[in-house]
Amino acid sequence: MQRLATGILRQQQTSFARFYSPTRSNNLPTTMKLRTLPYYSTAFIAVGGATLSSRFASAWVSSLVAARATTRSIRMQSRFSTVAPSVDESADPAASSDTPSAASTTVSEGTIVARFPGGLTAVRLTDGDARIGSDGTNAPITLRPSLGGAITSFDLQGRNVLFPDGTSGVVVAHRPPVVFVLSDGGAEALATTNGLVRVQSDAATISVSPNQRIFDLHGKNLHEENADCINKVGDSQAAATKMTRPIFATIPQVKDISLINKPMLTGVTMMDSLAPIGKGQNMLMIGHDLNAMRGYVMDCLETQVREDNVKIIYATTENERTTLEELTKRGIEKSVHIVAPTRHEKDDASKAAEAVAIASAACSVAEMYAIEHGMDALVVVDTIDLHKQLWDISTRVLVDVFGVDAVVEADRTGGASSEMRVFFSSLVQRSAQYKESRGGGSVTLLLLTSILNEGASADTVFSEQDFAQSPEKIKLRIKLLTGRSIPLTAANLRKVDIPIPSDGSRLLALQHVDELISMSDGQIWLDERLESQGQWPPMNPQRSVTRIGIGADTDSRADAPALRRLDGRFRLDLSQAFNMVGADETAATKRQVQRKDALLLAMHQMPGAGGRRLSESCVLLLAATTGILDAAVASGATPGSDRGERAVKGLLKHVLQSAPDALATIDQTLDMTDKVKEPIMAALNSYSV
Repeated sequence: MQRLATGILRQQQTSFARFYSPTRSNNLPTTMKLRTLPYYSTAFIAVGGATLSSRFASAWVSSLVAARATTRSIRMQSRFSTVAPSVDESADPAASSDTPSAASTTVSEGTIVARFPGGLTAVRLTDGDARIGSDGTNAPITLRPSLGGAITSFDLQGRNVLFPDGTSGVVVAHRPPVVFVLSDGGAEALATTNGLVRVQSDAATISVSPNQRIFDLHGKNLHEENADCINKVGDSQAAATKMTRPIFATIPQVKDISLINKPMLTGVTMMDSLAPIGKGQNMLMIGHDLNAMRGYVMDCLETQVREDNVKIIYATTENERTTLEELTKRGIEKSVHIVAPTRHEKDDASKAAEAVAIASAACSVAEMYAIEHGMDALVVVDTIDLHKQLWDISTRVLVDVFGVDAVVEADRTGGASSEMRVFFSSLVQRSAQYKESRGGGSVTLLLLTSILNEGASADTVFSEQDFAQSPEKIKLRIKLLTGRSIPLTAANLRKVDIPIPSDGSRLLALQHVDELISMSDGQIWLDERLESQGQWPPMNPQRSVTRIGIGADTDSRADAPALRRLDGRFRLDLSQAFNMVGADETAATKRQVQRKDALLLAMHQMPGAGGRRLSESCVLLLAATTGILDAAVASGATPGSDRGERAVKGLLKHVLQSAPDALATIDQTLDMTDKVKEPIMAALNSYSV
């Protein structure tokens, strides 16, 4: 049994239903990655740095699997009677495509119960004879529960679908007994809604060439100039370099992945030092300002193209033209694949369905590079907000068709059910650092998600009644404040991290973000309050974290060794200084605030300004932690000011001229030994701010 990871104890439940076969005792849940352990329900195991015994861990997992299988089987027998084998990634790619193959067989049938302009169709699957076989894989033949057969997999997501008029589509979500299908023709694709809709045994795939730049979820070119770029190498050669993979490929299994121990530098000093991203990790970027988040993402992409030759796949859910323009400004447009929506008209439901497929298709392209070519790949999903929108739409369809009892209360009220967590995990858990036996490459996910503004001004006053719907812990804290005659102003509530009462939409959004956080390897939280104070990036050091490498004895790390060798108190110093606002001025508090100001000056970067080299981040952080920047801060060189910008640029220029070899060594090795650090410190000490 592998060493189970660590650290942050998550209390949210994670469903394993999608990722195991109850009939295969050796097929452990693939959400149990080496780097992190999703905890089931509210139970968790605090492993810290210890290794669980194989017998105990296996028994624990088996009990969870059995419990989940029993619950799910009962529900399935009452509501759904057809099942399908999971996608076999090792199967011949020719057996999968954007249209069903001749060898494809029908695994389930149903009738249309809802249609949305732009291509999304809801299909209710009906009873019928079991028709599921091995379809070229090693999956066992499976009978309907009513016929006494074993259930091996419930999820039809990713399967090709045939409509009565010959139009095809792909299942983007499966909520038994309804599948939600994105058809290939747009708003007027279906000539009729009469007749049976057939779900096929083969999986829809994406097929792309390394030369392609902008394409849809199946790999079809979206721009004429893009097509010319492909065709100039000759059709036969282009076809020979095509890579093909199922769009909704299964998430990596434990046996296929290894520890994460290589950094993926963003070029943003604050992110690389406080919430570093490792190759093979998934990371959320959370904030209210999508433009600012996209600016920092562009800085990251520019850094990766310049420093590490990482393959980049950008999944955009909006107009790809804007993304292309930003990439072109930086001269990296030829180094990035863009998976984008098709141009035909769609309503919000169909846009959401296509966004789900686009994100998965981008992961598949990255997996082809990682597994087939042993390369590192970065997937940016901009954004995953539409995933939640599709889930809510599917909930409404289930309620319309079957009644309110067809969905659990959490889904009805906009919360998070275990079924929804499975839906999101199928994307979030696609990241991996693969073993050499599986190509040796990595897939890193950077997932953007937005939250609503707080809205209330600092002097807005609330009453206890405004918190009537809040959790009991919040109510208790409110009573403590009122008991001490502390006004319930927005400013005071923010100081103690009590959520501002809202109309409910922001609260639901924050609850959803908490669910995403519980599934992820870390998050970068851009705080609107810090932004209003002029901090860039407005990254909250208390909410932003990476969960890779937590634990004293783990070999897994996401940060660069050079940053690891610096004073590791960045987060503590910033957090303590932020909490000292309004405290009595003493020599100690003054030193703490001065250290915070120096760190913020060193870390200051506007979105889209361009990423720094690792050596530049190390120099500035050294200057901040050793007091070199104190004089500049005292003279008014604040973050974002002209004087502050001149101080930072002057310092970097001086060190580059004085110790060029040392800086080059850091960028080449990602490390900063004492021998390398010595000439840098000499240069810093000789600089006069």
